[in-house]
Amino acid sequence: MSNATPTQWPTDEELLEALLPWMLARRWFPLKGDAAPSALRLAHRVDLAPGARDLIVAAPRGDSMGRAPEALIHVPLVLGAPEDLARYAVDGGAPGSEGLLMTDSQGRELALIDGAHHPAFWRAWAEAAAAAGTVLGAEGAAAIAQRAERLRVTTGEQSNTSVIMPAPRAPEQAAGPEDAATGDLIVKLFRVLAPGRNPDVEVPVALARDGWDRVRMPVAWSVVAAPGPDPAGAPSMDTAVACAFIPRADDGFELFCSLAADGGSGPARERALALAADLGATTAQMHAHLRSSLGEAAPQSPEALARALRERADWAMREVPALAEEVPGLGAAIDALLAELALLPALEPACRVHGDYHLGQALHEIGGAERWYVLDFEGEPLRPLAERTRPDQPARDVAGMLRSFDYAWAVGGAGGSASADWLPAVRGAFLNGYRAESARATGTAGSAPADGTGEQGPSGRQSVLLAALELDKALYEAVYEARNRPDWLAIPLRGLAGIVAARSTDQSASHGQAGA
Repeated sequence: MSNATPTQWPTDEELLEALLPWMLARRWFPLKGDAAPSALRLAHRVDLAPGARDLIVAAPRGDSMGRAPEALIHVPLVLGAPEDLARYAVDGGAPGSEGLLMTDSQGRELALIDGAHHPAFWRAWAEAAAAAGTVLGAEGAAAIAQRAERLRVTTGEQSNTSVIMPAPRAPEQAAGPEDAATGDLIVKLFRVLAPGRNPDVEVPVALARDGWDRVRMPVAWSVVAAPGPDPAGAPSMDTAVACAFIPRADDGFELFCSLAADGGSGPARERALALAADLGATTAQMHAHLRSSLGEAAPQSPEALARALRERADWAMREVPALAEEVPGLGAAIDALLAELALLPALEPACRVHGDYHLGQALHEIGGAERWYVLDFEGEPLRPLAERTRPDQPARDVAGMLRSFDYAWAVGGAGGSASADWLPAVRGAFLNGYRAESARATGTAGSAPADGTGEQGPSGRQSVLLAALELDKALYEAVYEARNRPDWLAIPLRGLAGIVAARSTDQSASHGQAGA
């Protein structure tokens, strides 16, 4: 910093008044337009180091819609002089994302630099994490402190801020022994917080401790008590997490889109089926480690799950009136499928699940072992945190990935007659890989045919559960697309039409067997 760097912070009132217009312009700020607040409240403040503060700012919601009346926003800051601000701008980043200028009541012009952009914040953050013991070994936190001057803020992220902490390119460039010995790291700073553990920290930490290496290995994270009248009894909130970089890898969605575009026959099709089967096996491994690391819970009754899915289906039908018009028979199919679900004798034990599982949450390693890695355990962003962290049926993740293959098929352009069977073949390969690995892990190999026939296949209760959860996911997608990407609404609509047709076929087959 400059020799003129100020040491005295403005008052809290001055700080919040200056922050409000800056926060309103940030992509990660959740309250826009008519929902934008007219004032802010300081809910939490800690001085990590001289000139470096970690703040949680409360913004009132205009309409809480059953949520907390205030949104809690994480805003780390470093106090600087005006000439410091330009040093922390990011090429390609939104103008002003690095911070803002303000004038306090004493007439001083100050720079409030977003802590995500400033090495002083990350050095203090890493040292605080090490002192608190929120680390998996001390090396990662030490490496962050040593390499903070080399940080690189990523651009384009909507809801959080990610910062790359690259390893030194050559040994002589290392800032310390831990810096030299540690690979590339990425730190995710969570912007919108909620009371309770963030699953994108809690779950990868649990999986890593359980010995599963198909996640970004967490090395350090930060936790604060949720604001409230009783800090000692308040639930904790994760504010940031640093993880090891995954090896060079292909994005799962982009990979399957490219395979779908050339998936009629030949090597591309064979590779798609092999990758889908391997991803199915990886998914089953994930569920096995989730059970062993975070435990199991008694499942909902089939009737209770059917009621919950009914509420979500009614919500989706209200949100997207076009569903009833564009998908003939959808209402009757929902009624029939949920009635069938409610009549099941029982569901398998519940466990923590990924919650927003799709191809974009998976990376396939290039070279090396060519393994799948799983990302981002935060769950569906439209669901409350308490719902996203609740134990659930693993079949929900399976349904999410099946829907994602449908998106890859649509976006990849594999709609021609030559590749009409690409989608069912890839879906089948994924399911076969999942079932085979699940059977191997539980020692039940041979009890359920890998081709999907029998009690655990399409005619059994697992099929009913999976169909109901895939229907639920497609309805959620319809709401999301209608709100955010109307041009993509046709994808879940086509998926829903396929589910309606499949249920109609199943019911016709059942009636035929009953009359035979």
